[in-house]
Amino acid sequence: MKNTLLLFLAGIIFAGCGTTETPLNYTEEKQPEAALRTAPFSKGVNFSGWFESFSATGIPFTKYTEQDFIDVKSLGVDVIRLPVKMHSMTGGEPHYTIDPLLFKFLDIAVDWAEKHGIYIIIDNHSFDPVRGIDDDIDRILIPIWTQIAQRYKDRSDYVIYEILNEPHGISDARWGEVQGMVIEAIRRIDQRHAIVVGGTDYNSIGKLSAIPKYTDPNLIYTFHFYDPYLFTHQGASWGGPPLLTPLAGVPFPADRRRMPRIPSELRGTWVESSLNNSYANDAAYSKLSGALDRAVAFSRERDVPVFCGEFGVYMINSHPEDRVRWYAFVAGALDRRNISRASWDYYGGFGVFNSDNGDFYYDLNTQIVSAMGFTPPAQMRRSSEPLNTGFVIFDDYPNRAYVSAGFWSDGNTAFSLYDTNSARGEFAILWGNTTRYNIFWFSFDKGGDFSRLASEGCCLEFMARAEKPVKFDVRFINHESAQSIPWRMSYTIDENILPPDGNWRLIRVPLADMREHGAWVSATQSWIGPRGQFSWANVRQLEFVSEYSDMKDIYIRFDEIKISR
Repeated sequence: MKNTLLLFLAGIIFAGCGTTETPLNYTEEKQPEAALRTAPFSKGVNFSGWFESFSATGIPFTKYTEQDFIDVKSLGVDVIRLPVKMHSMTGGEPHYTIDPLLFKFLDIAVDWAEKHGIYIIIDNHSFDPVRGIDDDIDRILIPIWTQIAQRYKDRSDYVIYEILNEPHGISDARWGEVQGMVIEAIRRIDQRHAIVVGGTDYNSIGKLSAIPKYTDPNLIYTFHFYDPYLFTHQGASWGGPPLLTPLAGVPFPADRRRMPRIPSELRGTWVESSLNNSYANDAAYSKLSGALDRAVAFSRERDVPVFCGEFGVYMINSHPEDRVRWYAFVAGALDRRNISRASWDYYGGFGVFNSDNGDFYYDLNTQIVSAMGFTPPAQMRRSSEPLNTGFVIFDDYPNRAYVSAGFWSDGNTAFSLYDTNSARGEFAILWGNTTRYNIFWFSFDKGGDFSRLASEGCCLEFMARAEKPVKFDVRFINHESAQSIPWRMSYTIDENILPPDGNWRLIRVPLADMREHGAWVSATQSWIGPRGQFSWANVRQLEFVSEYSDMKDIYIRFDEIKISR
């Protein structure tokens, strides 16, 4: 493994990147000390964005399929960390009873992992990056983990529990006490499965030593690694202050000839100070190695396995060659230290694909995958042919072959992908009690060239029912990019089309009858009136939107959404 990794590192030299002062094939001068005990798995990925909904009824279950388990297994993945927003998928206090729908879907994910011989970490990802956790968080964690343990106590050793992702805003002493209480609660029911535990400060390496010396012999100690932060999170629109959204082009490792100009929004902040003063040291290979050595020292001192549960680089504003270089070094450094790891993430902004399409044989970032020590398949050229036949968008579930689903909520909106009052089959979509401009959508992840469908008279077709008068828009949106404006092509549905009688109605909207509505440009936060420039060859998503007013106490159900001739 070590020799293979060194050979790989020597090979990731990119033409045109010779301005860096540090060799691209850099590796550590000597073999570091390694952890003596290891987790039962070695390397994997996080399946983010799957079970992180604010309710079980919003889980986009078809975002991942069994094929994704097969695909990652073929890469060499032996562990999947599955973030689950557990706290929002319960009935709330005092019992925090888990929604049976969560168990329905989670059981299937566990089935797939066991079938394909992949460890699956059920990670309680009830996480707010800003707001800290409450001192009495045990009131939620204990009933939740009691239910999880009861559900999975008889499953195989491939199932692993992780108590809570990135605890913060709580003292080390109190978190250590709470975590111990949860371990005890799990062990009263399940003595078999390994439990992942971690320290405060967002699972910081520096907080590993603050974790109490629990007596349980089947624990895995986790930390997350995103050093240096200004490199791995450049372009991020969360966290802060200040937000790093305008930051771009920060090199790895530091290179004075390639350091970016400081955006005006970040001048006078700690970001400017760090880039000008400390970044060269923060991004040094020796600094990263030293941080990981602390995890090894903890492991050897306690005689426990350590696990890097998250590491990665946000792709939006980082240079591809720098991103690959970071992954190659960090993954290799973890391997040399006998530390198992799971990258953040698979689909997503830190993911292993070149685009939002996320197709394993067309869009895989083979350089990133290889940098992490995996074996990618050969990639094929995607056909640019327009769609030439109708297809299902939603029928019990979103059709993963074409779309992914999502919704925007102000906290009071009712939205469910799994309402049982369906027109046909198992599920319908329920949407209502919205504020103005609330939407739910389907993104065309595998390409949205509708030009032929529009020219040949195809329709957007769906079943709907309402019990009160309604008025909303259905619309198709173009991509937004430096080359493309997100023009909207809309059609209004009102009580004349959908009578408020509680009966299911078939609605057919010819694409040719839709009208351009204008464009909201997120990058400039500006509205552009219609100019007749909408392109059916560049459709990003289909949206249902409460365009005209709030829809308080008004609910609509949808089923059998499709493009038809």
